[in-house]
Amino acid sequence: MSSPIRRTLALRSAIAVFSLFVIGSIWTYKSDAPLLPGSQEWSANSGQNRQAEPDAQSSASTLNAKYPPVKPIRPTVKISHMPGYTLLQDVYMANGTLYIVANDPKKWPPLNAITSSGYDLEWSDEERKLREPTKWHIDIVSEAEAAKRWGDSVWPVKDWTFFVNEPNQFLYHYYHWIGETFLGLVRLYSSLDPAINPRGETKLPDPARMILRHTSYDEWINWTPLNWYATYSAWPSMTVETINQWEQRAYMTRDNHAVWRFENMLIADRGASFRYEKVPGRNHRTAWSAWEGTQNVSSRWWWEPVRRSVLRAAHVDEKIVDRPSIWADWKGSFIGDYPPTQKDLSIIKEAHQLAPVVITYVSRQNGGRRLLRDDDLLLVKSLKELTTRRGWKFNHAFMEKMSPEEQLKLAGETTILIGVHGNGLTHLVWLPLTPITTVIEIYYPGAFSKDYEWTARALGMTHYAVWNDTAFTHPNEPKVEYPPEFHGDSIPAHGPSIARIIENRIDGKVLDTKAPTAT
Repeated sequence: MSSPIRRTLALRSAIAVFSLFVIGSIWTYKSDAPLLPGSQEWSANSGQNRQAEPDAQSSASTLNAKYPPVKPIRPTVKISHMPGYTLLQDVYMANGTLYIVANDPKKWPPLNAITSSGYDLEWSDEERKLREPTKWHIDIVSEAEAAKRWGDSVWPVKDWTFFVNEPNQFLYHYYHWIGETFLGLVRLYSSLDPAINPRGETKLPDPARMILRHTSYDEWINWTPLNWYATYSAWPSMTVETINQWEQRAYMTRDNHAVWRFENMLIADRGASFRYEKVPGRNHRTAWSAWEGTQNVSSRWWWEPVRRSVLRAAHVDEKIVDRPSIWADWKGSFIGDYPPTQKDLSIIKEAHQLAPVVITYVSRQNGGRRLLRDDDLLLVKSLKELTTRRGWKFNHAFMEKMSPEEQLKLAGETTILIGVHGNGLTHLVWLPLTPITTVIEIYYPGAFSKDYEWTARALGMTHYAVWNDTAFTHPNEPKVEYPPEFHGDSIPAHGPSIARIIENRIDGKVLDTKAPTAT
């Protein structure tokens, strides 16, 4: 073999050996750089972080533990139930009908206490019958029947679904949505976490979706902007489905040989909530049953996660959002259920020194139901004089001229909310809960309704009903009455008296009145 050939072969051999050495070094090299958390393994022998070797069998076992095989048909579980508000696990829907899978229907509440047909709330006997649910609306089937109908054709819908069977009769209205149905479903859902604290911290996840059974998307977005603004900002991860998506789901299961299975569902139904009245005369609001039925399991601060989330979406200053935390250890309330103790009164008296006092008058003078013109002017003058003298802040608000963010910022800082009975008082739900937070509702003398009185007290706030120059509070509130002047434009209000009522409230002077009688 010639020398050039031998040199060529030797060179090739050297290159091959060198290549194997380099490749081997790469395979065996372990970086001294720190590894990302969650992707490292501690070696006791070397005392260094080492990349864990992939283990196909271990990975498969972990995956199966996290996502175990699921039976297509599982029995429905009742987590919690009050008339019109129900928490369920594994609810089924085919062709638009809700199905409960249960082998013993007798163990379940009456179906008309869970849901209704969704027909408008009118009060004739015929219209009451129209609200009764039929087997097209809700039904109970056994596990065997469910397996026979649907087999393995079960489409799981993960996480929490809020199913709102609310007629359009009320859904367009700020109070009837936020102050009733929405407040009720928040109350029931929040009862799953009794440890919610004054900072609104909760273990509960955002619901995945809300289904508005009888409302189109155009109706939803074109009605009161504050309704969808508050709904979306309360749970930013939640989507809203309307009648369009519900009918699409129904169409996909129209032959009843396939079914949707909702993993967790909260059903809110106005018609069902009014069908059962546990305490006659008190069930004036659709959220009543959800509130009443969860008193022993709900946190005092059950509303706080939603309040904070909505106000933050409106860019309200965090110091204002966090104001209730000042009274984190406060266990009392001033809603009239029991006489205040001396300790309660001392807490009231010092409250205005711990946080700014803001008085907001929501004017209705551009609407139908309103004060006498001269009385409105005197009321504004009296409130300005009071707040100037005491160093407090006064807002004279025309909410209909303000953006959602402007309205929420105003409500979020308010200590005392004043107004004629009407939609603007719904803003009470965004007030910070403090020992002196109060809603003052002005009525035509002799008139009274439970709307804002009930909502304020359900949130732990004080409510005063005012007839011209006299205030009443629970348990001595007036009887519910709707005289012809209730919706009139000549409602009297004595400004200096109302200013004095407010000052006494903030100074810790208890309102002491007897039950009034209309004259």
